[in-house]
Amino acid sequence: MADQVEITSLGHAGLRVETAGVRMLMDPWLSRRGAFLGAWHQLPSNDHLDTPELREVDWVTVSHEHLDHMDLDLLRRLSPSTRVLINRYPSRNFHRRLLEAGVANLVEVPPWQHFPLNTRGDWLAFIPEQSPMCHDAGVLVRAGGVSLLHCNDARLTVAQCRRAAVEAGGVLDVMAVQMSGASWHPIRYQYPPEVFARISASKRLGKFKAVTRLVRGVRPNLAVPFAGPPCFLDPVLRENNRFIPDPGIFPSLDDAAGWLAEHLPAQASMRWLPGDRYEVGSGRYTPDPRWDGFSFSFPALESWLDGYAADRRAAIEAVYADHPDPDDGLGERFAEHFARLGELSDYFLERIAMVVRFEVEGPGGGRWDVRLGPDKVRVDLAGRARDVQYRFRVPSRWLAPVVDGAIGWEDLLLSLRFSAWRSPDVYNDYLVGLLKHADAEALRAVQHYEQTRERSETITVSTPDGSYEIGRWCPHAGEDLAVGAVIDGRVLRCLGHNFDFDLATGACLNARCDPLPTRPAGGSGGLKSEALTQVPPGRAEPSVSPSVEKAPAHAAEWPLRQPT
Repeated sequence: MADQVEITSLGHAGLRVETAGVRMLMDPWLSRRGAFLGAWHQLPSNDHLDTPELREVDWVTVSHEHLDHMDLDLLRRLSPSTRVLINRYPSRNFHRRLLEAGVANLVEVPPWQHFPLNTRGDWLAFIPEQSPMCHDAGVLVRAGGVSLLHCNDARLTVAQCRRAAVEAGGVLDVMAVQMSGASWHPIRYQYPPEVFARISASKRLGKFKAVTRLVRGVRPNLAVPFAGPPCFLDPVLRENNRFIPDPGIFPSLDDAAGWLAEHLPAQASMRWLPGDRYEVGSGRYTPDPRWDGFSFSFPALESWLDGYAADRRAAIEAVYADHPDPDDGLGERFAEHFARLGELSDYFLERIAMVVRFEVEGPGGGRWDVRLGPDKVRVDLAGRARDVQYRFRVPSRWLAPVVDGAIGWEDLLLSLRFSAWRSPDVYNDYLVGLLKHADAEALRAVQHYEQTRERSETITVSTPDGSYEIGRWCPHAGEDLAVGAVIDGRVLRCLGHNFDFDLATGACLNARCDPLPTRPAGGSGGLKSEALTQVPPGRAEPSVSPSVEKAPAHAAEWPLRQPT
């Protein structure tokens, strides 16, 4: 018989789980300084929950090192007896960052290992993304006779979530899923208004559809959208709140819950705000009265944000004070930084092979070109390249902490305190991967994964032009295309990361990626799968018409086993 298990929403991706034998926080983010150089703030606010009683727990899980999940200020104030659990990733960067920040009692847990939480049989397991290009993990908790899958920002596959359900007893009682974006694209890119709107709508819709298929394939007892959206209170960034309503990439919890209710009417779902409590066994839901009358709808939300910004003004000013203008040596340190990056992975340099220009504004700045690959890195602090394919424009005060090692590249990129341009307008996962990992161990893990993964298993998909036999696993991150892809004409889109593949040639159409093995069904000869392909010119970001529901590439039923 199940214990009484209460889950308290902490806002964003934060949860507090309490049973007779477990007290645990999961990815709490309560800092009044927000995250990512003071850019992101919790929506709605949740710092009223930051009390000694809340922090008096046995365990804290932290899924990854994004600062809206890794609240260093809170982690440093935990009880001396509290242990902090993280997934063991190929790189030790995450572990080192926590240790250097003064976080105590840190425990790394190998992926999928059932880590005991007490002597009553309660346990948890970390479930990382299949590709080591992304260091993020869901957390499966089995405690008090019930199960919770906390997906965080991890893009878990249907197969991974089904395995989690089986390991937890056959069904997931609660599945918390991210339905808001965590990206700087297209927000910080230079596009004509109509292109900008199309890309935003496509990404919002793509995220909603991917989560819909995940939840439909797993069938939890309760689905809860969480992990966003953020809001932006710094006057310099306030305009980004326009990406909360449709068609923005930061949809509100109301919009996310409404989508699930409309498209999965038989699936129970809820929307939780900070302080709301839910008892898993009884289904009793107790909302925090603080949010009576709160609305995510504009213009009411805009008015509420005005007061929120006034309350956080001092915290935002403190972020600026902590990052003063740099000295004139920034350029030399920038060149040394990229020289170090250039020594980490020939595999990545070969796949980047472009010139990236940095237009650094403010004291110590300049126009600096970095030629990344195909064989080595060259930095020109005079900015004389003529074949620039990527450009970042960033204030020097925000670039300096990256160059000096105080923060990572993703901290800067997610802060939205920059603008960008690229030509051709295609995504290069290897450029982002090199910047965000900046670690030889992590990059070697990606190379090993991509060079040794299973490629022989195939499935057959149908299009209006005929059928194709294709590799079952996405060449990018290993998504199972049997359940995680849709067909639009002769293009297959992997819903894991929205990579598009031409079924006739296998070429990736919107990113730099190995091709998809493919051939006409029933044909003779081997599958087409040449070396790494260049992206065809003229194809920009993935686009899906909001008015057309695409068909799954392949249907697969989930034989759920009922709990015993």
